[in-house]
Amino acid sequence: MHILGSVSLLQARLSTEMYCAPFRHRSPDMHRTHACVNGVCRSQPIHSQEGDSPMTTVDHIGSVPDHVDDKLVHDIDHYNIPGMHDNYCEEDIHQLWKNVQDTHPPVFWTPRYGGHWITTRYEHLQRVLTEHETFSSSELVIPTGVAPKFIPVQLDPPEHADYRKLLAPAFTPGKLNEVAANARAIAIEIIERVRPQGRCDFVADFASAMPIIAFLTMIDLPIEDADRLATMLRNADPAAPDAAEAWAQMAAYLSGHIEERRAAPREDVISSLVQAEVNGQPLTPEEVLGMCLLLLAAGLDTTALMTAFAARYIAQDRSCREELAANPDLYGVAVEEFARRFGLSSIARLVRRDTQLGDATLREGDLILAVTSLGGLDETVNPDPMRLDFDRRRARHTTFGQGAHTCIGMRLAKLELNIFLEEWFSRIPDFWIADGPAPRMSSGLTLKLHELNLEWPTD
Repeated sequence: MHILGSVSLLQARLSTEMYCAPFRHRSPDMHRTHACVNGVCRSQPIHSQEGDSPMTTVDHIGSVPDHVDDKLVHDIDHYNIPGMHDNYCEEDIHQLWKNVQDTHPPVFWTPRYGGHWITTRYEHLQRVLTEHETFSSSELVIPTGVAPKFIPVQLDPPEHADYRKLLAPAFTPGKLNEVAANARAIAIEIIERVRPQGRCDFVADFASAMPIIAFLTMIDLPIEDADRLATMLRNADPAAPDAAEAWAQMAAYLSGHIEERRAAPREDVISSLVQAEVNGQPLTPEEVLGMCLLLLAAGLDTTALMTAFAARYIAQDRSCREELAANPDLYGVAVEEFARRFGLSSIARLVRRDTQLGDATLREGDLILAVTSLGGLDETVNPDPMRLDFDRRRARHTTFGQGAHTCIGMRLAKLELNIFLEEWFSRIPDFWIADGPAPRMSSGLTLKLHELNLEWPTD
């Protein structure tokens, strides 16, 4: 099939599944009234609450299955958790999630998006991420059907390994050093441009721009498309009303470049995927597109968001700022702490067989959301987890996943975080959050910081 045909299929699948998939867990008798627990009825759908986002309407609320213990039912919407209003908050979004972790069972059921489990503690997150025979990666996003299929992260072992190794040449030490050198040059250019101004929106001017431009260079896509692609990715968040359309736009954008590489291959990762084979068979157009979409989504978002959250914390903590400015030898440890403290993702898994997870009885076909951003904030494995501690050693977290699905771009993300520290602190060692509206944060597939207005002395 021609790649443009794949895009048409993707558009059709998204427009259909977006509305059908959330109902997969509803009971046949869901409109009957039965006893309610924690405000959630076993067979009667609950209605959206005041302040709920457009995604959390009655159409996305499921009933509670019989195998779910009443004590484990809690109405939590991961796009609009307690403390958020209309999908945004001005408080630390990681602290709001920490509050959920501290006040709810380690594994609990929410009726949102047709009903699914949520797990928040390191012990259970580790199981969900590594026990592939029980927890399948075939579903990655809740609600289901809003995003395309990402390859290889939505494949289970052993099939997963055959596709993952196709991406490995793009992440060799030599390739990463090339990307890091380019990212450093971009970082220096940006910092030198904003430094005389004494202020900037750190998210737009630096945190997003540096890794996006470096990544586009890495996969040989036009740098001038950076803003356009960033807008598409922002609109592709499952909480956004036009998420399906945004994913289709990204697919259409990539399809043109894939066809160019098919006609005239280059020395880049897209060309290698177009020419790749698995088990003696060339990749299908859908597989090439799915892998390119994964690279694009991960490459444009992860480092930018983690850098932004780290800068916000440092800007609010003078002692932390002074310690980093005075001790560049701490940067390696600091990067590890950033990864632990500022995890970003919540990823779904499909339960493949009945199992027990903590006090919860999970049945085949259930969905479970692993809030991987909370693994490093679990005090049972990391004491005083909300504090950046540069004396901390061997911290445990789930920020980059675990097991076969450990993030292939983890080393690149850490390199770029280190570049931020080295180049920013050597030029702007003291900075703070500017007066005015507080930075907005949001939750969902990833935790986001939408703006961060910083100021610093110019003399």
